[in-house]
Order: sequence, then structure tokens, then C-alpha cells
Amino acid sequence: MAFSVTVLLMACVVGGLRAQLFFTEESEQDVKVLMYQLSARLEKLEREAVEAAKEPVSFAVSLVNTTEWTHRGPFNTDTTLIFQKVITNVGNGYDANTGIFTAPVKGLYFILLNGNVGASGSLNAAVIKNGENMFALYDTRGTFGGVSNGMPLLLEAGDRLWVTLWANKSVFDQSRLTTFSGFLVKAV
Repeated sequence: MAFSVTVLLMACVVGGLRAQLFFTEESEQDVKVLMYQLSARLEKLEREAVEAAKEPVSFAVSLVNTTEWTHRGPFNTDTTLIFQKVITNVGNGYDANTGIFTAPVKGLYFILLNGNVGASGSLNAAVIKNGENMFALYDTRGTFGGVSNGMPLLLEAGDRLWVTLWANKSVFDQSRLTTFSGFLVKAV
């Protein structure tokens, strides 16, 4: 559809040029060359967009970058967790400085969060998309209890995901026990 609209626009531009210029055979040939060049450039851009959408996107990160038993929280306020150990980051969507995954392309993604209860004895954390709670983990079985949750999410290019640990809750990790991950199922 975008290609058809662009071709129509180019035809209008050329039509306008023809109406404004006194055409000789040579100037008409120049317009044809310009149309060919514009068409070729548009086709190249469309091919590049299709190829970019085929590129795989995947990230897998764990909370800490150590094999030491490590607790985060409880904190007095809701806190964005920054997952320090980057295991996979195909497409470079995950930012280890902020803890935020930014979708590089529009598509259906599968997102998964695994967590372990920390020192407070209660874990409550959520995957947040652009400020909206998408799904959560909740476990009150005591320290070291584990829980997982995940779901497919339709993300626009530029949508942001992160994990928030709710106030007065805690999380535990030791060498990849608490993880945040996702992958592009299909670009749309």
C-alpha cells in the first residue's frame, strides 16, 4: 500500500513538472531517469525494511553478575530492577545501564520473568510496558521460593519494558536464578 501511494505521489510530481516545464525530448528523458531513480530508491528502502524485520531479536539477563547469594530489597519505594548479567542481547534491545528493553521492531514478543523470594520473605514484581503493568510475580512462601510468569505481548518499535520490584518486597539471585528474557516471535 505504501508503495502505491508513493508511486501516485511521484506521478503527481512528474505531472506537475510537465505542466510547468517546456518539454523537449531531452528534458522528458531527464524526468524519466529521475522517476527510475526514485523508484529504485523506494524499492531498496522497502527491501531493507523487510530484511530488518526478519532479523532475530532476543534478550536474556539475570539480576546479578556473581555466583554470590545476593538479595535486592526490600526498598521503601517501587524500584526498577537492573539486571546486570547480559547472557543474550541479539538486536541490542536491552540496556544493562537502565534495565530497560526497547523493542527494535514492531512484532509479537514472548516475555518471561523468573524470580526468587529475597530476605523480606515476600516477592512482588511486575513487567511494565511504557508505564503499564503487563503481568507480575507474587510469592510469599518465604526466602528462596521461586515463581515464573510470562506472556506474548504485541510491541510497537520503541515500546519499553522493565521490571519493577514493588515497595517492601525483595528478590534473590545467585548465578542466573532470577531472570528477565524475551524474544521476537514474529515481526508484524
